[in-house]
Amino acid sequence: MSLLSNRPDTPDWQLRVTDRDGTALHGAAVLVAPEYALTCAHVVVEAVGPSAGPGSEVRLDAPRGLPGWESVGTVLAGGWWWEGEAPWDAAVLRLDRTAPGPPAATARHRVGDRVRVLGFPNAETGRWVTGRITGDSGSRFGYTQIDVDSATGFTVLPGFSGSGVREGAGDGLLGIVCEAAANGRAGWMIPLDRVPRVWGAGPDTATAVARTARAMTDLRTLLSPDLRFDLYTALDPRLRRRLRADQDLTVFASQLVSLAHEEYRLLGAVLDLLDEREEGSAGMLRVREAAGPLLTGRDG
Repeated sequence: MSLLSNRPDTPDWQLRVTDRDGTALHGAAVLVAPEYALTCAHVVVEAVGPSAGPGSEVRLDAPRGLPGWESVGTVLAGGWWWEGEAPWDAAVLRLDRTAPGPPAATARHRVGDRVRVLGFPNAETGRWVTGRITGDSGSRFGYTQIDVDSATGFTVLPGFSGSGVREGAGDGLLGIVCEAAANGRAGWMIPLDRVPRVWGAGPDTATAVARTARAMTDLRTLLSPDLRFDLYTALDPRLRRRLRADQDLTVFASQLVSLAHEEYRLLGAVLDLLDEREEGSAGMLRVREAAGPLLTGRDG
């Protein structure tokens, strides 16, 4: 493990989540778009209390490069995944003022990659921990394990929860730290490409994406592994490269809707494929209804 404390030459895309006067640290967040940050849902719960959820507000600051900047981050209606909502621990925050620097450039992870993680435990400008990605594992489906370089010092509480996992030789964002082993020798991240990209979509669109995905989880086409695989093989190749047919059902549906709508404008085609298989089922009618706001001239 490497522990360093330094101030970058330009504002970093990692923020802190603290209490109202900045004295109690709850975790970190990463800028994923000019007005949006991603953190762990449990960081928000720690800051707000058990009633936390969409609409909750937390305080953020940016000691790495822009001391004095602070913002209130509000949890998006479609950007809250906690406990029964999905097998993630994540929250998307909309900032109430301009971010202190550019958002993170994203990257894809691979098993064996070297990574760096910056947290804020007793260090205002951060401490670095280094490690290596060892593969998917952990307490929830879709988490990825990181084995750290030392048996001491790695923890997500306080200071590392929500911290960005970066490329070992670059600064690309791979995911956010969500938990760690009790002995500190391993941590887990939520890969960024597994979180629906609701940021920047606006609250109405984010809510419609979440409702459409939730409605899809009731379809027999997705509930049956064989039928889901048949649908998967019929999807556009761009979607297949970003999905796995054996993913957790909620994860699969959320990623399918988010990718199809936000990145490739293919949601209409995906719904047509589902329609062919559902044959006018009541569940499919609910999916169409939920997706209505997303299909106003944007998707074919």
